Amino acid sequence: MIKDFSCMVLHKWLNLKLNFNVDLDMVIKNRSTPLILFFLLFKNVMADEIQELDAMTIYSGQDVTEEIANPTKMEIGFGREALQANPRQDLNNVIKSQPGVMLLQGSGETMSNISLRGAGGAGQGMFTLDGVPLFGNFAGFFSLGQYPIDTLENVTITKGMGGDKHGSRTLGGSLHLQTRRLKDAEHFLHLEGGSYDTLRETAGTGLATKVGDFSMVVGRSDVFTGISQARTGTERDGFDMTHASGNWFKNFDRGSLDASLYLVDTHEDYDGPGVLANKKIGWIDDKKGLVSSETIISQLHGEYDVATHWNSALQLGFTQNRQEMVTTLIKPFALTSQLLMVDWKNTHRFELDNKNQQAIVTWGINTQHQRTMNFPTVHQTVISPNVRGELFLGKWQLKADARFDQGDVYGNHSVFSLGVNRELGSNLNLWANGGTGYRQPGVSELMNPVYGNKNLKGESNAGGEMGLTLRLNVDNEIKVSGYYQHYQNMITLQLNSATGSIKSGNVTEADVWGAEIQGQHRWTTQWKTGLSYGYMDATNSATRLKVALRPEHQGIFWNELQLWQPLKFRLELNVHDGYWFDTSNQSRANFAARLNSLLNYEVTPKTDVYVRVENINNERTAEITPDFNFNGTAFYFGVRSRF
Repeated sequence: MIKDFSCMVLHKWLNLKLNFNVDLDMVIKNRSTPLILFFLLFKNVMADEIQELDAMTIYSGQDVTEEIANPTKMEIGFGREALQANPRQDLNNVIKSQPGVMLLQGSGETMSNISLRGAGGAGQGMFTLDGVPLFGNFAGFFSLGQYPIDTLENVTITKGMGGDKHGSRTLGGSLHLQTRRLKDAEHFLHLEGGSYDTLRETAGTGLATKVGDFSMVVGRSDVFTGISQARTGTERDGFDMTHASGNWFKNFDRGSLDASLYLVDTHEDYDGPGVLANKKIGWIDDKKGLVSSETIISQLHGEYDVATHWNSALQLGFTQNRQEMVTTLIKPFALTSQLLMVDWKNTHRFELDNKNQQAIVTWGINTQHQRTMNFPTVHQTVISPNVRGELFLGKWQLKADARFDQGDVYGNHSVFSLGVNRELGSNLNLWANGGTGYRQPGVSELMNPVYGNKNLKGESNAGGEMGLTLRLNVDNEIKVSGYYQHYQNMITLQLNSATGSIKSGNVTEADVWGAEIQGQHRWTTQWKTGLSYGYMDATNSATRLKVALRPEHQGIFWNELQLWQPLKFRLELNVHDGYWFDTSNQSRANFAARLNSLLNYEVTPKTDVYVRVENINNERTAEITPDFNFNGTAFYFGVRSRF
């Protein structure tokens, strides 16, 4: 019934909106439906008059660009220049720069534990790439290293309610990545080497043709002598990653079409469980340990202007994550998780009395089907009709949205959000929003043999937030917000302090409230300072204990100096206070402060050389579990050039 309904939606859209004659029975039975639809849409594009187009620019390239279409929340977009200015080559610093986003790491390239305003979701849906929800690695972990900054055009971070318009259903917020688009004859090369015998190489090129604009990025990363994952270990753990991505964009009369493909393959020496000196189970050196991961993400997206005030869009998305793990004490396993997504969206824009007053109504259906190839009986489908309205009345902006999940495993659930924004003068905005959310666990969270839990329940929340934004100019702004959320069956990674085992589990009820402040100020033309700070209290309502892996205080303070025209220096301090590793609040992490720096020299307008130093003060405090290691001071030298 669910599959038939999804196909009926596609059938109606293709036949009525794009004038295709599609056999519904063939669509339902044929497993190659995405390829068939790609062919049909491509055929429609080629039928139009062929013309050359420049690559589409999404962001303006400012340090931080706030998304104008959604001012009623803490939503930030990082454009290409802002991403390139970050000291690290992965998303670590981009994420840590935002209050309310907590990132805890292990050694080297090990997966990270990530939460937004207390909520997890890295198991499935916290990250999207080109609108496609991604699976995490090992239930609640996510590998940031698999998405280097060189491969991305922009990154958008949303916090609070209503993130589902980007394809995510996570409760505290979500992070949205877009693959890089290069202009015609634009090429780049990035080389980096440094501590732990690290080598990274990335290259990309763009090409404009009569059939559309193409971009491609390929790269390789090797860490030949990384530190041991185990805190007490002495064995050197290696890591290697190969990645490739490409996208295509074509504009045509009354519409557009784009497609993207992302491939990444990693191999990592992995330590495993064993008996520690205190007789508990923990992480120890494992010479046989190895983890391999292969991820494929693809999508096809088309838009068509049906009428003056009606734009209809269809996106087909697919992602597959395959993990293989071998350790001495854990039985070797392989787990392949797949997600198929169909998102049909219709947008109507209406001008009211003048250009400063308009209404936007968006409605559609989002369908997601998940399955594991290793367990044929484990699959789930959810069909979600949704509607969103936005009203712009001069200095007032109001929005409301609702989603109605129809699930074959976790039942039916309805969620909504409401928001309002008021402009006070040209520099000050006051805003508030609230609502409810629901997320069912992903198949990887359920079936992972090490960290998964087949008995997980869907998680839900209700809450709201208020805030203000004061922006004097692009270099001088401050944002302040406060929020409260009540969770039911919050999904978290849970450490048992008695045995040392880690599993995904539900916290029956939790209350999360906090405050965030973020700002930057330019003192002189050569000196700029920024601050990001978040306070969060996450408490288990039943036990009154703190939810594990949620620090109360975390922040970043940075200074950027233009020493002279070609030479720029950046120094930043990352801080978090102590928190509990385990659900019973018996094992505690320590306060940690780490200094990082970047010295960048502009050789020519298109070529930079740089030196960056991570963890200058050699702070080795463990973050994920007490027996996981953390990288010490590390030096890296790099060259990047556009030509």
